[in-house]
This record gives sequence, structure tokens and C-alpha cells, in this order.
Amino acid sequence: MQPKRKKAKTGSGLLPAPKPVLLGRAVSLLAARRGLEVLAYLLVYAVLYFFLGQLLVMDARWLRTLLNLAALGGLYYLMFHEGEGTGEGDAAFAEIAMSRSQAGKQASTADLARCYHPGKGFFTAFVGALPLLLLSLIHALTAVREHVGLGALPSWLSAYELRADISLALSYYHESAALTIREVLRLAVRLLVFPYVNLLGAGGADALLAVDRISPLLVLIAPAFFAAGYLQGPRRRAMIHSGIREGNRKAERRRGKPRDAGDKPPRQLV
Repeated sequence: MQPKRKKAKTGSGLLPAPKPVLLGRAVSLLAARRGLEVLAYLLVYAVLYFFLGQLLVMDARWLRTLLNLAALGGLYYLMFHEGEGTGEGDAAFAEIAMSRSQAGKQASTADLARCYHPGKGFFTAFVGALPLLLLSLIHALTAVREHVGLGALPSWLSAYELRADISLALSYYHESAALTIREVLRLAVRLLVFPYVNLLGAGGADALLAVDRISPLLVLIAPAFFAAGYLQGPRRRAMIHSGIREGNRKAERRRGKPRDAGDKPPRQLV
């Protein structure tokens, strides 16, 4: 007899198995506090990119674009992953709150703030991006085209500064412009959108001005990934339930499966 062949496993994967949840509140103090975490992620990334981004400024346009897109992709993935994990946690608590509600226990205000709501991720992302949005909005309204200033005076011209006929012209090189609030704001916003400056601002002053004009939109991209990830929280929770259910089914099938012939005790001949 030929040995039986094991059947190949087919199927496209597990299907989500959602459970009823208690809908929470989109706007709450808890969601606002989470916005501070989103803000912290954005600021830490901006500081890290300030040091590492210098290595991504290169003449090869295709390589510069590829590396900066990879750096932005890492930030987007981080924000999406954080939002997805937060949404999953809220969905899990919403399941518990629904079970308590069905048992006759009314949900408190703190419980509703903890439960999942589709709009909570957007509110959290907006609170986190609000300080950066205000800074970039002020800068976008006041930004002007940059002009190239004078460079440093060459050392071999220092001897001519003693001549009365040309010293007045050379003294212009030693004049320094005062650091204004607009310049400080420009540096802060450029730091926040530094990856986009590397991508779009390599074309000169006009390209940099375009980045300044759209900087309010640029600072909202990464927080938007947090909101998108938060919306995936219930589906991620449902997939966990589906995996647990499938694991239980496999365990039941193993318990109900008869033992192999090799495990049976030998029969006595006499």
C-alpha cells in the first residue's frame, strides 16, 4: 500500500472575527494627552534628522530622493504603527466596556474616554501637530524669497582695508544682519520639514519658498498616518480574535484525533 499523502493546506488566511464594542468619545483629555506623545515623536525625529539628514544632502538627485523618501517612510511607519497599537488597545477596552454594559453596569466618563472611537485618532493627531501647525502657518504667511548675502572677505584683501579709497567699500563685508524673529521662525520650521527641504528645496530660492508656503500641509502628513493607523485598531483586534479561535479549533481537532497505529500497544498472539 502506498503511504497516504498529506493534503496541502489551502486558504487565503484568517478572516477578522470582530466582537461588539462600546463606542467611546472622540474628544477627551486622554486623547489630548496622547497628542503630546505624537508631538514628542515629531520633535525627536526632527532633532535626529538634523544630524543624520546632513548625510543625505548630495548631488545625485536620484540617490538623494531615494534616501530621503526612505527616511520619511520610516517616520510614517512609526506613526502608523503607534496609531494602530493605540487603536487596538482602545478596541480591546471597548469590548470589556460592552460586556459590562450588557451586564447592567453603566459606563463612566473615564470608560467612554478610554473606549474606541473612529474620530479619536484624528483628534489626537491634530492636538499633537497643532503647535507645529501654528508655527508653520505663521511662517508660510510671512515667508519671502531668500537672497544670497555677501560671503567672507578673502584674507588677501585685508591689506587693502587700510587704503582710504577702498576701505569704505570693503567695510560692507563686515556688516552683520541682526537675527530677527522671522529668521528664528524660519529656522525652526525648516528643521521640522528638513526631509522635504532635501527633496523639494534643492532647486534654489524659488523651491525653498514653495516649501515654506506648503509647510503647514507638510507637518500634517506624519500625524495623518497616526490617525490612519488608529482606524486599523479594531481590525487588528478582530484578527487577534480570529487567530485565537483558529488556535482553539486546531487544539480541539488534535484532542479528537485518534492515535496513530504506531502508538497502539502490541496485540498478544496467544
